Amino acid sequence: MNTPIIMAAFGTTSHALATYQNIDQHIRRRFAEHPVSWAYSSRIVNRRLEEGGKGTYNHPLEAVQIIQEQGYRQAVIQSLHLLPGQEFHQLFRDCRQAAIPCHIGMPLLTSPQDYRKMIDCLAPLIVARPDKAILLIGHGTNHPIWVAYHALEGIFRRCFGNRIFVGVVEKSPDSEKVPEEIAAVGFRQVCMIPLLLVAGMHYARDVIGAGENSWLARLQRQGLEVESIAQGLGLQPQFCEIIIDHIEEALLHADQQKPPSRPGK
Repeated sequence: MNTPIIMAAFGTTSHALATYQNIDQHIRRRFAEHPVSWAYSSRIVNRRLEEGGKGTYNHPLEAVQIIQEQGYRQAVIQSLHLLPGQEFHQLFRDCRQAAIPCHIGMPLLTSPQDYRKMIDCLAPLIVARPDKAILLIGHGTNHPIWVAYHALEGIFRRCFGNRIFVGVVEKSPDSEKVPEEIAAVGFRQVCMIPLLLVAGMHYARDVIGAGENSWLARLQRQGLEVESIAQGLGLQPQFCEIIIDHIEEALLHADQQKPPSRPGK
């Protein structure tokens, strides 16, 4: 029996579900011989989806229990978190409680190669706008991994120059002054690129929302002309290759640690 793959996402109740569907198509095509299922770590999202008639999604531990009952003796759980922050570490702790071995596919920005592939993924959007500042907007976190946003900015600036800026919608790193910094450099136009897997609630509310504290409003108060890419990373060409690479690594580890066959099997 080929090791099943569980795609572990936070979940979304918005139209951005199409992003997950796009990722699912890529994964099923690449790993056609492996059972693939999805699990959402947010129980609130799971409940709202079920109440809204949009399907039933399990928590990762529940998904593991289901495949165990089907006779599988191990699983790969691929994290769809961008960075190894609080939610990823909670997923890791949850999986340690599972009754069968779970091999975790690492978050999507973990290795230096991942950052290089992210640059390749977003390069067409950046290169096509040579006269604009580029603002990458992520979620933000209170976990010590918050420094990765500064690393990301530095890595992108090495490739595209000082017109690259990185901000977040909440928590750390503090990006309150970023709109002023963009205007102070002399830019009059800026393109916002969501550094989010899906352009869901945070994109609609915190990036392009009508509220005075949205990124759109803050940039416009600086006299900037704002363009926004209305797609999350999961819909960007080449991005799914990062996910596929991580699944392949987890499957390799699973094969190396594969439990011995039961007697008579």
